[in-house]
Amino acid sequence: MHKRQSDREAADFPRSESRTFQRDGKWYFSSREGDFGPFASEAEATQDMETYVGMIDLRPEHERPVTPD
Repeated sequence: MHKRQSDREAADFPRSESRTFQRDGKWYFSSREGDFGPFASEAEATQDMETYVGMIDLRPEHERPVTPD
């Protein structure tokens, strides 16, 4: 199961699809906070996504983006 460092429990479901996707010939990645992009390639979207997730995990919990339940 998938979880962030700040999550109390793992998600109830396994992630079944990639966080990267293509729209109108450009690449994007999806997170709990929304979609990010466009990027020129899937590799660039994936790299930026990994950087983004790493930055979110390094923030103190009270500074992390909050998403509605």
